[in-house]
Amino acid sequence: MPLGIHALLRPALARRLGVVLAVALVGCTPAEHVSKYTAPKDPSDKEQPADEPPAGAAKVRILGAIAPAGDGWYFFKFQGLKSSDTYAPNLIEPHAAEFDAFLKSLKFPANGPPTWTLPAGWEPVTVESAIPRIATFRMKSDDTTVDLAVSEARGELLANINRWRGQAGVKPITAADIDTRCRVLTVDGRRVVVVDVSGPGGKGGGMMPPFAK
Repeated sequence: MPLGIHALLRPALARRLGVVLAVALVGCTPAEHVSKYTAPKDPSDKEQPADEPPAGAAKVRILGAIAPAGDGWYFFKFQGLKSSDTYAPNLIEPHAAEFDAFLKSLKFPANGPPTWTLPAGWEPVTVESAIPRIATFRMKSDDTTVDLAVSEARGELLANINRWRGQAGVKPITAADIDTRCRVLTVDGRRVVVVDVSGPGGKGGGMMPPFAK
């Protein structure tokens, strides 16, 4: 006796229901949790201190200005101070505009030293120096300390410029190069020569300006 149509469909229907059930069970399985893992730094992989120039960078930067002072010169030397006797060249740049504003504020009376307007945050300090200073100013901001030394001495302009260049470890220039290799300002009727040089450092490591620490 032939089987009924319903009897023939039961096995196939059962198989289909089994597949659907299996798929449903798989779909209900919780998704695998993915977590991020950051490997700790090797103790030897220390970040370079902010006040240390990166490899190959200039170790000495000299930013200063020279202005006429009767038969001599006024010197204004600006440096980033790492410690009492060590300078960090990269500390200068954040305050270079303040140094520029200081120079432009200079007044040169007929008698006596120049006068100026101090940028906000700069304070006068006492610093021992082999050569007497007219003044020393210091500004601290977070981890940055910059010093400005003001002094007076004699000597030829070009010799003093090249003294600074030598301390930075760069080649000397000629008198004909001053207007192109230096920045020349006119401040209160006087010609002020701004020297800004960077290099590997020369004799004395750039610690001493031409005539003052």
